[in-house]
Amino acid sequence: MKLPNRIAEMYVPEIVGGGYGAFWRFKGRYRVCKGSRASKKSKTTALNCLVRLMQYPEANLLVVRKTFNTLRDSCWSDLRWAAHRLHVEQFWSFTVSPLAAVYKPTGQQIFFRGLDDPQKLASISCPKGHLCWCWVEEAFEIESEADFDMVDDVIRGDVPEGYFKQITITFNPWSPSSWLKRRFFDPPNSEDKLAITTNYRCNEWLDEADKRRFEEMRVRNPTRYRVAGDGEWGVDGGAVFEEWRDDPAHYRDRLWTHVIEPFEIPEDWRIYRGFDFGYAKPFSVGWFAVDHDGRLYHILELYGCTEVPNTGVKWTPDEIFAEIRRVETEHRWLRGKHIIGIADPSIWDASRGESVYETACRHGVYFEPGDNQRIPGWMQLHFRLRFDEAGVPMLYVFRNCRSFLRTMPLLKYDRVRPEDVDSELEDHIADMCRYVCMARPVKPRPAERKKKAAFDPLQTDEAARYDRYAFYKTY
Repeated sequence: MKLPNRIAEMYVPEIVGGGYGAFWRFKGRYRVCKGSRASKKSKTTALNCLVRLMQYPEANLLVVRKTFNTLRDSCWSDLRWAAHRLHVEQFWSFTVSPLAAVYKPTGQQIFFRGLDDPQKLASISCPKGHLCWCWVEEAFEIESEADFDMVDDVIRGDVPEGYFKQITITFNPWSPSSWLKRRFFDPPNSEDKLAITTNYRCNEWLDEADKRRFEEMRVRNPTRYRVAGDGEWGVDGGAVFEEWRDDPAHYRDRLWTHVIEPFEIPEDWRIYRGFDFGYAKPFSVGWFAVDHDGRLYHILELYGCTEVPNTGVKWTPDEIFAEIRRVETEHRWLRGKHIIGIADPSIWDASRGESVYETACRHGVYFEPGDNQRIPGWMQLHFRLRFDEAGVPMLYVFRNCRSFLRTMPLLKYDRVRPEDVDSELEDHIADMCRYVCMARPVKPRPAERKKKAAFDPLQTDEAARYDRYAFYKTY
């Protein structure tokens, strides 16, 4: 079989459009693309992988996702689509069992592996040539940098002259605390690393209806648009607390934002302390002030997390409560106050000796058992996050509470229990907040009812809502 001239003479913009020129040409060790929805990052990568394999007859490719069973409907399908778009389907063999692709003229292979089976990842053997390249798709799913390093180690050894080794990493925007940001986006680009962010604006093949959807999202849900539209760091889709707003322009006037500037707490406001215990996972302590309208202000936090998200500092209960006692003795907002503690009921468990609660009491730190009903607790958080007609919620968070601001917007729904938060995520601050909210329950804000206008026979706006009997009520 002869390679078609179309590949050798291919004009890249004709096939993939604009926005990816540097990405397409880069040959350093790490090629990283964070892209919003409809940014064509996966399709571009699939096209590039096939073109390169056909240009470098000694190269092979490894494609990786966190879970193997997600590869067929993502990368494998995208690569098969790419073969069709390049008009080279007859040169490629795509099989489902095993999941693989082979370039028939040379026998080069594309291997598909999941991190859920590390043994298969470590045992790749190329019948022909060298394993030069790897594509890691939806890399945000890989929570541990050590797991990525395991993939990184697979691409090693000598390659023929003129060849190069490279790992391509593609993913949707994710938490700004992610190791991906710290490792690839915070340092400047270099000869070994190219990290770019793309969005839907570089996708010439979106039609006007597609573009209108993004524009509607920009107006209706600007927080989601920053992620799904602009490709900025954050969670796209499925976020539990979609009401959440963090708008620095309103930190001082406190309108249409949940995050505000700190202020001195009035002496007559009540203080609550929420607590969610953790050891290998983070523990969470949060202090709340309550104004005379029952509005909660999350004013201070103590979060037992290492620099690695969702990894606990492994403090003993004695260490935790000694630090809580110190903070409450020294901080001017808490010193001398009667503090009402609300905690996860599990700290009263004494089946293995002294309970965590008894340890707290020894340090002069006291709690009441929190109501641990998950769904009602999340609903209380929803009720408090909703804005009234003036743009004022029932829960504010001081901007100095950085762990709260990092973790709360990233929570997603559980796949099995659709009304619950996915407890595999970093939900410890949310749990702590839920206990306090259940101790101070509020009623849901009533839905705003639009007042009907009086019927006007000369009005031609068919969408308007009219009260045909309004004239009766005038007298």
